Amino acid sequence: MSYLIRYFSTPAPKTVLVFCALLFAGTLFSYIASPILLAVAISMMLYGAMSPLVETLVRKGFSTSKAVSSTMGVVVLLIIIVAAVLLPLLFSQFKHFSERIENIDDRILNLLVTTNEWAQQHLNLSFEPVSLSQDILNGMSSKLDSVSIAISSYFGDIAFSLVLIPLITFFLLCDFRKFRNEFMQLLPNYHFELGWIIYYRTSGQLQRYLRGIFIQAVIIAAICTTGFYAFGVDYAPLLGILVGLLNMIPFFGISLAKIPPVLVVLLSDSPDVTSLITALVVVFVAQFIDATVVIPRVVAKSANLHPLTVMLAVALGGYYFGFFGLILVVPVLFSCKVIFTELYRGLRRRYLTS
Repeated sequence: MSYLIRYFSTPAPKTVLVFCALLFAGTLFSYIASPILLAVAISMMLYGAMSPLVETLVRKGFSTSKAVSSTMGVVVLLIIIVAAVLLPLLFSQFKHFSERIENIDDRILNLLVTTNEWAQQHLNLSFEPVSLSQDILNGMSSKLDSVSIAISSYFGDIAFSLVLIPLITFFLLCDFRKFRNEFMQLLPNYHFELGWIIYYRTSGQLQRYLRGIFIQAVIIAAICTTGFYAFGVDYAPLLGILVGLLNMIPFFGISLAKIPPVLVVLLSDSPDVTSLITALVVVFVAQFIDATVVIPRVVAKSANLHPLTVMLAVALGGYYFGFFGLILVVPVLFSCKVIFTELYRGLRRRYLTS
């Protein structure tokens, strides 16, 4: 018994025990708060983005409530302006796209006939367009119900979150530091310094990563929208935003981002190989700029995780938590890594000096 006590007093086992306890508490909180977890996550990101402006206004003499109200008022005004410009365009594009979907069987058949003729001329290959078209339509219809249910579920979650996000963000901007300080006061004196070190390292790295992927998404969306518009690809703003969002998904996003432009070209009034290649080239150029300029300078190595670890985490995050799990699983994962590393360093330092 005394051996076990001495063993679990050493840094490594003690770190594992404390980390597992924290992980269990976090998992339990996630399960209990699952209905509002999306709203809390988005509110935390908004808090990280808006808190510097609030702190600047407070230093200039504003009260906290006035600084928060002014900041949120400016943000809401910007959202209204952007929505007034983009929403009519996006709605008209959605309507036009839904009208095209109604004639999807004819469009797929025409595309396959054109592809078959091109393959016969250039590759000396051929296939039966009618039977292949029927197989594709049967496969699409079998997936349509599940996709519509998933989409309606996402919209339901987002609609519920839209009510909570402004309220949670407001109270975080007003009282987050108070909540944080009260929580830190619960730590024993000999763990107080370690708790602050873990908090600052984790929150700093998390803010840098989230800020980086947000800037990354905006740049990718702007490049793709401009490229699609310049080359006459339909639904350029809608496609650009969608490619920017999909590109935020680690590893898999690079491939997923190419699917929407391909589908739009294939469903256009006159689909051809040149338009398809042009749409893909726009995405490739945007991702090349992203990989060579944006990621090294903006995102850098914030996550600092092994690629296999990220791939498995993204797959599990998407399976259990859907689209938002794909995006949020990496910051959660490297936050756990930072907590574990700093916890071990702090306990080891205390063990060696005791």
